[in-house]
Amino acid sequence: MPKVDKETFRNTEDGDLTDIEILEEDIIQAIGDLNMNSSAGPDGIPAKFLINTKDSIATPLKLILRKSLDEGKIPDLFKLAYVTPIHKGGSKLKPEQYRPVSLTSHVMKIFERVVKRNIMKHLIEQNLLNPGQHGFVPGRSTKTQLLQHYCDIFETLSEGTRIDTIFLDFAKAFDKVDH
Repeated sequence: MPKVDKETFRNTEDGDLTDIEILEEDIIQAIGDLNMNSSAGPDGIPAKFLINTKDSIATPLKLILRKSLDEGKIPDLFKLAYVTPIHKGGSKLKPEQYRPVSLTSHVMKIFERVVKRNIMKHLIEQNLLNPGQHGFVPGRSTKTQLLQHYCDIFETLSEGTRIDTIFLDFAKAFDKVDH
């Protein structure tokens, strides 16, 4: 396994997670993204409860998230998950025909969405994302990636330059990663 120089990935900016601004509106918006019919995770808090009490519960959740970020700790209960194997098809006797599905805390999902929104906002505002990055970027998708690829092909061909394209299919790629 190749060694990675840790200095390559060292954070050279002054900011850290304590710089993240958490607004009650962010908490309310993240609660609004929850599916009302989702089952409760290990913490026993159903999405329906959070959705129906979002205006009242936003401030306490904001304070808990702020404390977690400031201390760099997440309550253990929010880290737990109920893991259920879901059959993908084929023989039910083969373990590789199952994929795990984790039922996690809705409160943790809210926290993750708020933090993700702040991180993405920072990356976009500071122009830190590679222009070729289309996955997981607001306003971009596999369709925008394909359109960009088409534009690159036509631009290259109009310049009279040869272009080669390789298509790869990473079927069951996750199954092949050394865990």
